[in-house]
Amino acid sequence: MFLFFKALLPLALCANLAAFELPAVNAERAASAELRLPEARPAASKLAFYSVNGVEIAVPHIGAGRSVLAAVKPGADLNAISAKLRAAFASAPTAKAVPLQPQTPAELELAQADPGAAIVSLNAFLPAAAAELFNRDAGFAGPNCFNAAFTTAGLMAPGKLRHVGNPETDQLLAMYYKPVPAKDLKPGDILVLNGGDHGVFYLGGGLIFHKKSYLKDHIYRIVPLEQAYKPEPFEWRPSPFEGNSPFNSDAPIRERKAWRATGAQYQFGQASADEAAKAELIIFLQEKSEFQAPRWALAKELGYFTERLLENLVSDWSSMAKSPNPVLKAYYHRLESLRDQANQSIEVELLSSPHSQSHADEILRGVWLPRNAYSRELAARLLKLYGRDPAGADKALDAIAADYDGTPLKHLK
Repeated sequence: MFLFFKALLPLALCANLAAFELPAVNAERAASAELRLPEARPAASKLAFYSVNGVEIAVPHIGAGRSVLAAVKPGADLNAISAKLRAAFASAPTAKAVPLQPQTPAELELAQADPGAAIVSLNAFLPAAAAELFNRDAGFAGPNCFNAAFTTAGLMAPGKLRHVGNPETDQLLAMYYKPVPAKDLKPGDILVLNGGDHGVFYLGGGLIFHKKSYLKDHIYRIVPLEQAYKPEPFEWRPSPFEGNSPFNSDAPIRERKAWRATGAQYQFGQASADEAAKAELIIFLQEKSEFQAPRWALAKELGYFTERLLENLVSDWSSMAKSPNPVLKAYYHRLESLRDQANQSIEVELLSSPHSQSHADEILRGVWLPRNAYSRELAARLLKLYGRDPAGADKALDAIAADYDGTPLKHLK
């Protein structure tokens, strides 16, 4: 049957966007200005300085402030400065530098270094999501570099952060983006580095917005593209016992692939009733994960059985990945990302200490299957999807409860 799923995915996207729609990107965006390091600027403990299109900007280090800054000397033309930054970052025509009273450590240091200058915030020149997330952590494990890039691009909502795996990334890039030469970057481009081990959003002026990993301790940052892997001042790093961790290195950029938004939009398209039901269930699981993961309650409210069930569904529904319907394929790869989000949440919520790891089996048994409205609704939906009576939800949950660390789906098919 032919379905229009415009009301099916509102939570995955920005407000008022239909399912899998991306706002049109202006094809005439200004080319980025070259990034240059300022000359003769004394060392600062709270800031990194860059020259973008002739404007010296100051990016606070981790913990030093949430606004990108500039010091405007007396007599300088603030409108001219704003025009240069709008050109560099392809900002809205109304974007302006905003004077502020120095309060944060970075603002106070900049004011002290430039006595008599007006300290201004440059966040208005950034994409809204970048301005909102800069120098924050996600607050929980799971949201990663690709989620940061797509959120900044407007394809995902900053209030609903989650993990986005490589398969989902590849599918979304194939749907909404086109490859472009990495030497000709424009603001809004997404770069995939080193064969897919990192993704960043190109702001313009040589700067990127990114999050280094899915780990809860990594912060949303603005850095030069060439420093995408480099450790930063005050950045969390894994312990010496994790020396082989990919998050504890200074890897060079060996490969970069650039992608530019096309403004494409998708409707759900041709699908069977079974495929539509699967898509609806994926949305249900996404909504529950997005609500519970930031509250550190995924394990408690959704249970360890949800992670195992997601593994079962990824295997059982693998034919969706071969569908000619690109939106259906995107739903399937989202399911894979939700599986990874559940795994990461449960690991960090319950098993992040040596003591908990030595008692992992006992801890996971304790959260195997919460009997609540969520588990009953999930069981009823799956029973109906597989042609069974939804009224048997409690009986199916009894069977799942007795099969710890087993295959939950076999009790629902």
